[in-house]
Amino acid sequence: MSIHGISTSLPNPAQDSRKTANAEGGDFGSLLRAYTDQMNAEHRAASQAAETLVTGKGGNTSEALLAIQKADLSFQLMLSVRNKLVDAYREVMRMQL
Repeated sequence: MSIHGISTSLPNPAQDSRKTANAEGGDFGSLLRAYTDQMNAEHRAASQAAETLVTGKGGNTSEALLAIQKADLSFQLMLSVRNKLVDAYREVMRMQL
């Protein structure tokens, strides 16, 4: 089973962030900052979509649920990255000189 065809049609935030990071100097901090900014934007969009749906001002249920799911996945990704960074830091601190 090959998923290469699907992955080429989906947007890749890592590529966008790499372009941003390369333009800003290419450091890891700017890449992490770009991911954090994207996660915050998706969270705000999900909150606004949910609020619009709940208050009855219109809105599409499926779009609101999609925005909420995207925000949740973004958060899970950032949490996973944070956990990996903490694990790597702990591993480096355990190394003997």
